Amino acid sequence: MQKKLFLRLLAIVFLMVLLLIPLGLIRGVVSERQGLQSQVENTIAMNLAGPQRLAGPLLVVPYVERETVTTSDDRGRDTKKVIEHQRKAIFMAENLTIDASTGVESRYKGLYKALVYQTRADLRARFNVPANLGLDIDPGQYTIGRPWIAVGLGDVRGLRASPVFSWDKQAQQVANGPRLEGLGDGLHAMVALTDVRSASTHDVDIRLDFAGTSSLAVVPLGNSTVMQLKATWPHPNFGGRFLPQTKSIDANGFTARWEVSHLSSRNGALIRQGLVSGERDRQLEAFDVGFIEPVNIYQQAERAVKYGILFVVLTFAAFFLFEVLKELRIHPLQYGLVGMALAIFFLLLVSLSEHISFLYAYLAASSACVLLIGYYLSFVLRGWRRGVAFAGQLAVLYAVLYGLLLSEDNALMLGSLLLFFVLATVMVMTRRIDWYQLGGQQETQPAKTPTTEILPS
Repeated sequence: MQKKLFLRLLAIVFLMVLLLIPLGLIRGVVSERQGLQSQVENTIAMNLAGPQRLAGPLLVVPYVERETVTTSDDRGRDTKKVIEHQRKAIFMAENLTIDASTGVESRYKGLYKALVYQTRADLRARFNVPANLGLDIDPGQYTIGRPWIAVGLGDVRGLRASPVFSWDKQAQQVANGPRLEGLGDGLHAMVALTDVRSASTHDVDIRLDFAGTSSLAVVPLGNSTVMQLKATWPHPNFGGRFLPQTKSIDANGFTARWEVSHLSSRNGALIRQGLVSGERDRQLEAFDVGFIEPVNIYQQAERAVKYGILFVVLTFAAFFLFEVLKELRIHPLQYGLVGMALAIFFLLLVSLSEHISFLYAYLAASSACVLLIGYYLSFVLRGWRRGVAFAGQLAVLYAVLYGLLLSEDNALMLGSLLLFFVLATVMVMTRRIDWYQLGGQQETQPAKTPTTEILPS
């Protein structure tokens, strides 16, 4: 009897391990579909524009500094030589205000989609140019060139209309490229700055209409930078170096406001020192907002498949307890069929969620599996009440799994409580079982031999 029980347990464990194969294949399907989704997003980004990064504006004033160097030849005669150095004076805006509005939409390619957005940004900046450009050299030792306003934009392919630049209310012609290392791609407009011997103040107004995908980042390059963003997407993901001071999110979209001082950012120092490069510790700091899907069906499905073996273990454990408590044998093949039905649920979930919302896909897949297993078990367990009871318990298990998928932050706690509850239930239900007797190992007491009393004759 003990050997039969051991072999039965071994067969159940073998079936559990065997069911890891279809679960692994289903997980591979989910990863493949997720990879195709990423490829579509990259393709749309390549055809339209990638994530956008707005930086600037900056006022760049090129100048040539002349340095007189005295050298001596072999005969001790002094020779004076003038050396010219090409330099740039870069000024951040004293006050920078950005008002932006963004509309978000979905672009489809087959079953897959990517989020794209259209943004209109109005930039207003005031530049205070100090006397003599703030240089500690004689004005006669340098000559300024033609200044320009530089603006960085992550992907200029996303421009949907001609940019508008104005310098002191005068429209300026816009050209490609910021002409400044560290801003990457972008635009520039030549401006007039004639008298640099005295301090001056200049106003710059810029309008940009551009498209992008995934996220929008802004590099605050003003001594005081204020940005107001209004978008028609209700699922923003705020990130970057600075978070918004205020934000409001509802079903129609969100509004957010950032206020950044140059004292809380190292961008000014990097610009002045010319240290902006591709190195991680020398990149300009930015804040950003990502436009994300509220439910990524492939991430949710992948998380669900991870709980697949738990479903199988709990279901098989319930079958085994039923065998023990009700003394009704269940064939290993019947274990395997129910386990396959549990595995097929995850494949149904992935395939349906590509066509309908994840909630409806989950309801449809779980309902189909619960009804099928309940119908099948009503014959296996020789009673429709038993089949309905098992189907009800399985429905509760599916409901708990959905709660785990929605509450990612609390998944560990909820999963731990579930396992503790299951263990406690098993211990309570089996508290009166004599496992030695079940395994044929119940101790037998030695039989008492009758004693014969001999009476004296």
